[in-house]
Amino acid sequence: MERQDETHDEAIDPVVCLRGLQSAGTLACATRAADGSPRVRFLSGIHFELDAVYILASNGMPFAKQLLADDRIQLLGEVRRGVSVRLTGTAELVPEDERMRWRLRIFAERPDYRELYPPLKYDDSLVFTIRHGYFEYLDLVSVPIKRVYVPFGDGEIKASGFVITPDCARCGSCRSACPQDCIRPGDPFRIVQENCLQCGACVAACPRGAIRPVA
Repeated sequence: MERQDETHDEAIDPVVCLRGLQSAGTLACATRAADGSPRVRFLSGIHFELDAVYILASNGMPFAKQLLADDRIQLLGEVRRGVSVRLTGTAELVPEDERMRWRLRIFAERPDYRELYPPLKYDDSLVFTIRHGYFEYLDLVSVPIKRVYVPFGDGEIKASGFVITPDCARCGSCRSACPQDCIRPGDPFRIVQENCLQCGACVAACPRGAIRPVA
């Protein structure tokens, strides 16, 4: 997929998010170890298509073992200062008869891999693909900030943040405390999720405990 830089004004869709991750180059990657603890590393052996992300993993290394045991994965990249894209999804092992195609693509895009990682050979490295999940596009430079969740493939969005329940007394304490001015009057008051920093200031300010995490 050809690299292109996104602008602040264009609509945020899966292609924009994929291009953002691709432009970031080296990505932070989170998986889970056998004991359930998080494991984070930097990845650059990645190839991007419009409908999938392909990841090279040396067979036998902890990273590959973790994905084989638990397919949950997150990729995070900084598109530019203050703007990031996170992909949350599941990693599927590419069938053996298809792996060589993606190995060659990744090695061609990262020729330094042959010198940096001598054990990473064409015939024994695994390839995983992410086809389903969701993106979180976060722009902390815009005023107010911009947070957009975008589905990828058949992935289900699991957004975080806060909602104001019917227990709201409409006193305005939450609105006064919000640093992004993203709370609107109503019955109950409403949080504009796209502009929410998710800082929790409104939760602390509400005298009735009417603001709770998104279920």
